[in-house]
Amino acid sequence: MAVIAATTLVWLMDLLLAQHLERDQVIEPSLKAVVTGIERAGTLVFVVVTLGLVIALLRGLRRSLFRWGLVYLSFSVLQVIANVMAMIFTSGHHQGAGLTSLWDVAAVYMESVLVFMFIYVFIDVSTPGGAFVWPSREGEPPPVPHLIDYLFISLNVNSTYGPTSEDLVSRPAKLVMSLQVLLAILILTVLIARAASSIN
Repeated sequence: MAVIAATTLVWLMDLLLAQHLERDQVIEPSLKAVVTGIERAGTLVFVVVTLGLVIALLRGLRRSLFRWGLVYLSFSVLQVIANVMAMIFTSGHHQGAGLTSLWDVAAVYMESVLVFMFIYVFIDVSTPGGAFVWPSREGEPPPVPHLIDYLFISLNVNSTYGPTSEDLVSRPAKLVMSLQVLLAILILTVLIARAASSIN
C-alpha cells in the first residue's frame, strides 16, 4: 500500500505542476498542446501501471512486478527531467511573485526524492547481492533495508550530493545517483534564482 500511495503522490504532484504551467500561462501558447498531451499521457501511463502493479502484487507475480516497476520508473524519471527543464525555461515569469510562488520548486524537489527512492529500491532488489552495503552494529548481521532507508538515501543525495553511511557497490546505481545529483543542482539553482527574483 505504501508503494501505491507514493506513486499516487508522485502523479498528483506532476499533475499539479502541469496545471500550474497551463493556468498561469507561463508557457508559450504553441507549447500548451504539448504540455496537455504529456499530462494526459502521464495520467494514462499512471493508471495502466498502477493497475499492473496492483494485479502483480495481489497475484504474487514477481517478474511482472519488476516489469511494471521498470516501466513506471522510466516514465517517472522522464517526468522529473521534464519538470526540471520546465522550471528552468519558465523561471523568468515569476519576478515579484513572492516566496509563496516557490511551491512548485518544492514539489519537483520532493517528486525527485520519491522517484529516485523507488529506483534505489528497484536496483537494490534486482542486483545480485544488493546494490548497497548496509552498515550494522559490531557483531550484528546487516539490517534488512526498509523503505525509509531508501528515502533517507534519496533525500541525502538530493541535499548533500552523495550517499551517507551506506556504501554503493552497483555501477547502474552510481549512474542513477549521478543523474539525481545533476537534477538536484539544477533544482536548487532554480530555487535560488526564483527566490531572488520573487522578492524583487
